[in-house]
Amino acid sequence: MTATLTLTSVTLPSAPVGAPNPLPAVAAMPQAPYEASTVGLPDAIAENIRYGQVASIHPYLLQDQYTRERTAAPMRLAVLENDLMRAEFALDLGGRLVRLLDKASGRDLVYRNEIFQPANLGLRNAWFSGGVEWNIGMRGHWPLTCAPLYAASITAPDGEPVLRMWEYERVRGLIVQIDATLDSTVAALHVRVTVRNPHAAETGMYWWTNIAVAQTEGSRVFAPATHAYQTQYDGTLAQVDVASPDVSRPAEAQAAADWFYALDGSQTPWIAALEPDGSGLGHVSSPRLAGRKLFVWGDTTGGRHWQHWLGGETGSYFEVQGGLATTQYEHLRMPAGATWEWTETFLPVQVDGVSSADWPSAVEAVGAEIGRAADAADASRLEAVADFEPGELLNVGSPWGALEAMLAERYDAAFESLPGVRFDPSAGEDAGYWRALLHGEAPDADADADVTVPPASYVAGALWERLLAEAPASWLTHYHRAVMAHARGDLAGATAHYEASLRSHRSAWALRGLGLVEMASGDPDAGVAHLSDALALAEGLAPLALELGDALLAAGRADEASRLVVSLPDELRERGRFRVLAVRAALASGDRAEAGRMLEDEIDVPDIREGELSMSELWRQAFPDRPVPARYDFSMT
Repeated sequence: MTATLTLTSVTLPSAPVGAPNPLPAVAAMPQAPYEASTVGLPDAIAENIRYGQVASIHPYLLQDQYTRERTAAPMRLAVLENDLMRAEFALDLGGRLVRLLDKASGRDLVYRNEIFQPANLGLRNAWFSGGVEWNIGMRGHWPLTCAPLYAASITAPDGEPVLRMWEYERVRGLIVQIDATLDSTVAALHVRVTVRNPHAAETGMYWWTNIAVAQTEGSRVFAPATHAYQTQYDGTLAQVDVASPDVSRPAEAQAAADWFYALDGSQTPWIAALEPDGSGLGHVSSPRLAGRKLFVWGDTTGGRHWQHWLGGETGSYFEVQGGLATTQYEHLRMPAGATWEWTETFLPVQVDGVSSADWPSAVEAVGAEIGRAADAADASRLEAVADFEPGELLNVGSPWGALEAMLAERYDAAFESLPGVRFDPSAGEDAGYWRALLHGEAPDADADADVTVPPASYVAGALWERLLAEAPASWLTHYHRAVMAHARGDLAGATAHYEASLRSHRSAWALRGLGLVEMASGDPDAGVAHLSDALALAEGLAPLALELGDALLAAGRADEASRLVVSLPDELRERGRFRVLAVRAALASGDRAEAGRMLEDEIDVPDIREGELSMSELWRQAFPDRPVPARYDFSMT
C-alpha cells in the first residue's frame, strides 16, 4: 500500500494569533493554575519536581494580541494518506496533528476542533485545543505551539513518504526532530521523536504528547495501572486507586483533574480511549516514553465554559497523554551532547465488552488488543530514515538553530546538531540584527538610532552576552544586556544597563524595563514614573498601557488608573483587559456601584489565563450576595 504526502489547507472560523507582543518577557514564567506538593511522593519524583524549574520564557516574545473575532481563514496542512488512514499536520502551528481519520470506521480518532481560537493556556500565552500536541522543554504547552516548524518530505528506502518536522527550542537549547509515517499494512500512524542537547552542559528535559479525544457520555480511558497520582486544582498530588472509585469515565468527573498513571514498567507503555461500542484510539510507545496521563475538564460550569471558549460548538473533549516522566511536574536531567529517541504509534482499536467490565478485566482485554495491533504494525521505516538529510522543504521555521551554531563556532563552543535537520540562518526578518552582529556588520545603533521601533527579537545565554559586550557599546547593546540580566533575575545588572542605554538614547523600551525593575525592587513611585514616561514615548501601545495600569493599582493610585483608561483611544479602552482594569480601579477606589455597572455590561477577556479567577473574584467584590454568572465562571473546581 503506497501512501502520499501532500500540502493542502482547510478553511476554519479563525481568530489570528496576531503579531507578537513587542515587549520582552522579563516577568516570571506564567504559572500553571496549580502547583504540586512533594510531600509523600517517591524520592525520584520529588527530586525531578524540584529540578530544572524555569523562571522566564525569555527570549521568546509573548503571543497575546489575538481577539475572539473569527473569520474564515485557511490552515495550512501537510497530509499523510493511504487507503486506511489520513493524518493532517498544521505546519505553522507547532506541527499539531489536527486530524487522524480511520477510514474503515469514518471516525476521527482525535478531537478535531471546528474553529481556531487561541486562548491563554500556553507558555507564550496563545494556545488552541484539539488534535495531538508535541510539548518539549519545560512544563506547559511549549513555546512553539502556535509557531511554524521546519518541514520536509523524506522518501524511505521502501519508497514510502515520511514527514519530517524540526526546530530549535530556545529556553532549553534543544533540537527536536519529529518523523511521521503511515504503516504500510495496518491502520497506524507512527511517530519517531529525536531530541538532542547539542551543548556542552546538562539541561532540563520535558516531553509530553497531548492527545485530545472527543468526549461522550460513555467514553472510558484505560492504562496498565492500578494506581495513579491525582492532581486537582487545589494543589494536591496524591496516589489514588484508579478502580475504586472508578476514574476511567471522563464525563463523570466532578472537577478538572489529572491522573498520572503509576505504570510498573513491566510492559510496553500504552493508553487507550474507547467508546461504549469498544471502538477508539490506542497510543503505544517505546519504553523511554514511560508516563501516561488522563486529563479531564470536569462536569462544572467552569469546565464546560472553558471547552466552549476553546472549541465553540465542537463539543467536549478530554486528553490522554504520554510523557518521559511519571508526572508533568517533573523535569529530567539531559546530559551534555545526549540524544534521546522514542517511537509512538497511534492506532484504531476495537475491544468488545469493556464498557461495563471491571477495571482489571477491562485493562487486560484492552492491553491484549493493543499489543496485538502494535505487533502487527511496523515502525522500522522511521529508524531507517532517522539520519537522512531533509529532502524537499515544505515549510520554514526560525533561524535560531543556525544562529546558535554560528555563535558556538565563533567562540569554539560545542554545538552538535542532528544529521537529519537543516536550519536556515536567513529565515525570519526578526533576527536581522543578530545575523549582522555575528558577521561583524551590525549598524551603528547610536548614529542611526530609531528608538521609536522596538527590537524585533531577543537572545539569551552567556555567549550572546559576550558577543554584545564585544560589540561597540550603544543604546541597543546596553538595552539587550539589560533585558538578559532582567530575565535571569539580576536586577542590579539590569538597572545598570537600562540606565546606560538611557544615557545614550532615551527609549520607551529601556524606560519600561527600568520601571519594572523598580516595581519589583519595592519602589512603586519610581516605577510608575518610568512606565509613564515610557508610555508617553510609545503612545497607544496596549501591553505597555496595561503594565502602567497594573503598576498604578499596585502603588495604591487607583484614581490615576481610572484616568489612564479614560485617556486611551476608544479602540483600546473597549478591549477586555482595559475594561477589567477600569473595574479593578473602581473597586480599589471604593466605587462598587460603578464596578458592578461595568461588569453587568458583559466583559470578554480574550486572553484570560487558565486557572485565572479574576472575573469571578471581581464579580463577588461588586456583588457579594449574587452568584457569579456562567460567562464569568472559569473556575476549575
